[in-house]
Amino acid sequence: MELARYQEIANHLAHAIVLGEYREGDKIHGRSTLAGRFNVSPETIRRAIAILQSEGVVEVKQGIGIIVTSKINAEKFLRSTNQKNEILTFIEELRKLMDKRQEIDRQIDVLLNKISNFADKFITRWHDVAEIEVEANSLAEGHTLRELKLREMTGATVVGVVRNGLEIFSPEADKILQAGDVLLVVSNDEGLKKVENLLLGTMEE
Repeated sequence: MELARYQEIANHLAHAIVLGEYREGDKIHGRSTLAGRFNVSPETIRRAIAILQSEGVVEVKQGIGIIVTSKINAEKFLRSTNQKNEILTFIEELRKLMDKRQEIDRQIDVLLNKISNFADKFITRWHDVAEIEVEANSLAEGHTLRELKLREMTGATVVGVVRNGLEIFSPEADKILQAGDVLLVVSNDEGLKKVENLLLGTMEE
């Protein structure tokens, strides 16, 4: 995060004091001179000096000017500033991560909506597996699924056949059905009704 200009100037002057450019008791150039040096307004210099004065680094004496009062306080000020800057950096990084998380959450919501809409359509079209028994003298008895053209006639899918308690999944189209077989059928209500009518021999051509 960028520091305000007056904060940068305060840091610069504190560094100068720590490095010995200004010693304790030295007079720093006046506000006008500093304003020209840093190419800022006297008000900006005033705010920078006010920060250093509040930290005990300098003292503004009427009729004398800006006097350096403590190198130790200048060091403390710089350490404090560095810590504040680190905190501000952490906050900025956290804010960026939160923005990314919000974007990820938004993308997740979009994807969930797509999945939900697809699932609604899928569930509307395909219900749970229904069990339909092949009764004696049924149209299906003695015939294969291929011969019945069950899928073409009803739109339903036979996913399995239960015979004598044994489940046969994905039955072959040429498998001959027997009375007592239970067809495991996946379809909507309309398709299931067509399957029942077909097995009873009442399916309209």
